[in-house]
Amino acid sequence: MVSKPAGSVVHWTRGAADSPVLIELLRRQCGHPVWPVHRLDRQASGVIVFAKSAAVAGQLGADLRQQRWHKRYLVLCRGALAAPLSVDHPVPEEEQRRPAQTAILPLEVFRQRYTLAAASPLTGRRHQLRYHFKHLRHPLVGDTLYGQGPINRFFRQTFGLHRLFLHAQQLSLPHPTRATELRLHCPLSDELVQVLAALRRYTGPVA
Repeated sequence: MVSKPAGSVVHWTRGAADSPVLIELLRRQCGHPVWPVHRLDRQASGVIVFAKSAAVAGQLGADLRQQRWHKRYLVLCRGALAAPLSVDHPVPEEEQRRPAQTAILPLEVFRQRYTLAAASPLTGRRHQLRYHFKHLRHPLVGDTLYGQGPINRFFRQTFGLHRLFLHAQQLSLPHPTRATELRLHCPLSDELVQVLAALRRYTGPVA
């Protein structure tokens, strides 16, 4: 398990030449190859899994495709969410629209304008959470692709947040070689904790 910092990428990709590449950093640190099992968006942070062998990576990947992984993300979105909800809406992927489902649990509402929520994707589509929150008209704070510019500027200028508020907090998955479950947890970074604390204290105009 690795705690991925925002701004890093799992492996080299076009448009991210200046970003830290986790697979290369881990190879140098461990002294042997590692295999990524899944991905997180460059501007997202949190728990991510690498395998030490291709065989284990294959087993973990098969479990992921069979939806045997359970993921929990923390997000900050625009608007007040009053109750748990489920989203069942297709997501554009590889020039198609693929079925996608997400469960959302509101955790804290700030002045009826922003909500901290736990989001659990029941399917694993690219940009699924970002797209589903856009579909709900509750875009994620800091989302430069599906979000809203005035909201992102407000958080940059008021709270110094220059990234997407999307954090992979928890993963539960079958152990690849034992009959047990792995439960992996990664707390919010100090940066995001400070943004929430400042938002709680803030009394000025809100975007």
